[in-house]
Amino acid sequence: MTMSTRPRIRNVGILAHVDAGKTTLTEAMLHVSGSIAEAGRVDKGTSHSDGLDVERRRGISVRASSLSFDWREVHFQLIDTPGHVDFSAEVERSLRVLDGAVLVISAVDGIQTQTETIWRALEARGLPVCIFLNKTDSVGADAAAVVAQLKAEFSPDLVWLNRAVGEGDGGVALIDLDDAEWAEVIEAVAATDEPLLDQWLAHDGDLEAEQWQPVLADAVADRRLFPVVCGAAKSGLGVEAVLDAIVRYLPDAPAAVDAPLSAVVFRLDHDAKLGRVAGVRLFAGKIRTRDRLDNVTAARQEQVTQIKRMRLGRYEDSPELGAGDIGFLCGLPEVRIGDILGDPSAVPGGYTLSAPLLSVQVTPDDAADFAPLAAALQQLSSEDPHLDFRWFQDERELHVRIMGTVQTEILTEILQTRFGLGAQFSAATVIYKETPATAGEGAESYTMPKPCWAIVRFELEPALRDSGISYRSQVGKSDIDPKYQNEIANRIAHALEQGPKGWEVTDLSITLAEGCHHLLHSRPGDFKLATDMAILKGLVATETKLLEPMLAFRIRAPEQYIGKVTGDVVGMRGSFEPATIDSGQFTLTGRVPLATSMEYAIRLSSVTGGRGALFTSFDGYQDCPPEQGVERAYKGISPLDRAKYILWWRGAITDSFR
Repeated sequence: MTMSTRPRIRNVGILAHVDAGKTTLTEAMLHVSGSIAEAGRVDKGTSHSDGLDVERRRGISVRASSLSFDWREVHFQLIDTPGHVDFSAEVERSLRVLDGAVLVISAVDGIQTQTETIWRALEARGLPVCIFLNKTDSVGADAAAVVAQLKAEFSPDLVWLNRAVGEGDGGVALIDLDDAEWAEVIEAVAATDEPLLDQWLAHDGDLEAEQWQPVLADAVADRRLFPVVCGAAKSGLGVEAVLDAIVRYLPDAPAAVDAPLSAVVFRLDHDAKLGRVAGVRLFAGKIRTRDRLDNVTAARQEQVTQIKRMRLGRYEDSPELGAGDIGFLCGLPEVRIGDILGDPSAVPGGYTLSAPLLSVQVTPDDAADFAPLAAALQQLSSEDPHLDFRWFQDERELHVRIMGTVQTEILTEILQTRFGLGAQFSAATVIYKETPATAGEGAESYTMPKPCWAIVRFELEPALRDSGISYRSQVGKSDIDPKYQNEIANRIAHALEQGPKGWEVTDLSITLAEGCHHLLHSRPGDFKLATDMAILKGLVATETKLLEPMLAFRIRAPEQYIGKVTGDVVGMRGSFEPATIDSGQFTLTGRVPLATSMEYAIRLSSVTGGRGALFTSFDGYQDCPPEQGVERAYKGISPLDRAKYILWWRGAITDSFR
């Protein structure tokens, strides 16, 4: 594909709750477009978008996959994302590179936990959405009821583009809307555009498709309307209709090829032959082989050695990428996910779909594999920064952060199949945080043994919840040279990684109140060392307290279970608003600690005979009651052990964590 013959491009994500059928829809799109002779099957491990061995074996998407094909003279760059909440990071990264999305919803199950989370994320990013109501051929399917649910809980501005008849059995069929139904669609479209509304009124509601379809496209692009297509992806029903809807109503990728380069790295892969491969989305400009690119995030240049495109799970050579393209670059060994290449102004901001709230320790099956296991986890962490791999050499411990237990099962398989390493994961621990209970101060005078000189005193104060860290200096440049003050400011985040109770410290204000340097003896590293020791002393003085992660919840269940459910919430130290009751169902909303509610979805299903639904989302941290929570020992060499810490700093002892 050369720049002179570039077609229109659609960068579209396929998103859904697990088992709603998004990978099946992706396979059906490839088949209908003529890209493959036969659609792959998730249950048989033959789907083209599930490229990892573990995905094929388990029938679950772990990584977002990039697939391309052409339809109606439009080039589709499709991102099929995982549906399981444990792999939300993949969805999060994919959102940044999309121009629109197809949200797949089961016509049997309707809105599910991850459906709601994804909808909020699409709303926050302002992405246009086409809804595909899948599984209309399954027992219990009721597309009209699901659309009513969507209108009540997501948006009233949904418009049907087709209908399903004979739902719930193999004889389901799709039919075009009748005249009255099309009239409703055209009226909804006309209501979004005053000139079209005038024409609609003047012609008594009789408008041609070429009059209202462009207006519908504008309304979809602006999220004022959301088209709905019914179908059954497994049999190919409705797939052509949803492809046509994407072509007609979702927006083109920008085509500013002649503008300065603007791109973002959204994924990293490791290929046995190519090594580290960076997935990029170009928002403007172009990239050619051998180009040197400005990595503005890392403040360095990168040189591209090869350019690849992905087609049916295989890399294909490409001489260049242009605005709107999604491609893969080789020769960037240090690039990280989220790095911006070139002009950052055209790159949309990131969106945090979820954050890992659990930590696990990883132990090799064979003690001799400790170092290789650490290297493997480091590589996986570079591909998924949410893992946040930590190696504590003194304790011989390897730790990663996870979203849930399914993720550890997948990691176990990946370590075995990709790296040939057997490993065990400990039970998950909730990730707590610390914050000052009172004001305090910490000082350090590091002047011996010379050459060294760094004297600092910090004042620490509690800050508002969820406010993070603020830092300021009231020390003049004649007392501490600006170059040393920069070292102090840059070291603050590191000094707060572990507090006296062993957790990251947040929600505090730090002031550098006093200090001095020495013209002959001071070195930049002296102030890093002094900052670590002084900050931890100050935190001890503030008598830090634990914060625990909270979940906002919404529970829907039959009315007769309201007493049991509210009792459960109270038992989990949760709080809730008065329940609402409608048509024999109650809805309860509130907040509950993660630590007490991790298994509640299973209990709710048991208590309600499978008729209860739990929706949760992270809702910040709050004070952990006394006697609750988990304190842990400082990992590595503690700055409170002054003599040993100085020896480590001077290289007399080692600790690879730092």
